[in-house]
Amino acid sequence: MTVIKHVQLLGYSFLTWLTFYLIGLPDYYQGWYLWAKVVICILVTLIYIPTTSWTLQRYWTDGKHLTNSLWLALYLTLPLFTYDYFLLAVYKGLGIAFVIPYWYLTFFYFSFWLQFPLIGWWLEREDNSVAIASAE
Repeated sequence: MTVIKHVQLLGYSFLTWLTFYLIGLPDYYQGWYLWAKVVICILVTLIYIPTTSWTLQRYWTDGKHLTNSLWLALYLTLPLFTYDYFLLAVYKGLGIAFVIPYWYLTFFYFSFWLQFPLIGWWLEREDNSVAIASAE
């Protein structure tokens, strides 16, 4: 992957974090009802299914969907965790224990590592099926 793609993904991750942070103001979703946090986790997960598929097919053109899905998972978890860590653990003084009251953030640090590779694997499998069918 090129340096430009890494920089673009880092920018994408920051904009993603900033968007979620602004939606969650003034207290980063802490004032939301439990049911609303659960609903937003489900909705974001569902929204990221077509978004991930689209990204893997359009942002990268090498057909390595599984490998690229791992890059996407990395850039949408590690930088977001880092931003959350500096905001919540350092600035707000919560320490690493922020992962418990902010469980809905923690959920995505792990779920994207399951969701994105599954989508990448499925896309590669689909591409291979099409290639086999066209070869026959």
